[in-house]
Amino acid sequence: MTEYDFHEDVGAYLLGALSESETLAFEDQLRVDPDLKAEVDHLRVASDALPNSPIQMTPPPELKSRVMAIVNAEAELLHAAGAGADRPAAVKPRRNPLAWFTLRPGLALAATVLVLALGVGALVGSSALDGGDETTTVATLGSAKLIQRDSGHSTLVASKLKSPGPGRVYQVWLQHKGEAPEPTNALFSTNKNGEASVDVPGSLKDVDAVLVTNEPEGGSTAPTTKPVIAANPA
Repeated sequence: MTEYDFHEDVGAYLLGALSESETLAFEDQLRVDPDLKAEVDHLRVASDALPNSPIQMTPPPELKSRVMAIVNAEAELLHAAGAGADRPAAVKPRRNPLAWFTLRPGLALAATVLVLALGVGALVGSSALDGGDETTTVATLGSAKLIQRDSGHSTLVASKLKSPGPGRVYQVWLQHKGEAPEPTNALFSTNKNGEASVDVPGSLKDVDAVLVTNEPEGGSTAPTTKPVIAANPA
């Protein structure tokens, strides 16, 4: 028996690319391994932000052939290396957390599809930003930012934000001029570095301010604390 290094699977776990049995084994280890949990928490903000990075577009038809060409090439390389090439070694060095997209060969397809899809989306998104879908970033309290797009999608990104505390969460509110703040179901916490990213639900049309308050777990119907973030949409 060899000791398995679960740190290799952090990227696959955050991408949802592990099988059910692998996910259960990983989460069992996560409960008893503080270093593994710290690594997951550190990278979760980046993985959660991936869907919001490019504007989602339909990939071109040739994407499938490009993906399958890479998969087939990797399969041939693995076959040439022998049946035991993808088995873990007895001792594995800790990997650089920034290399978390390097997965086992069995997970290569999921990673390849993700990387290529994001690349296509980023290119299309860049074209859109140069054209009719401009993005406006409004600086708010501290180092938080409210990112708005002409498509109506908006994201609140915060850093250097204190943890809400045990049994507490941050809640997003939308306030129209002269009216009380309206609660949303956007509840979030921070990682150990004080970073967080959350989608702001609904349209910001006619919204006078986007607020964030510290609330009991599960959220509130009316703010119980003063806002820690107050952003005025453009």
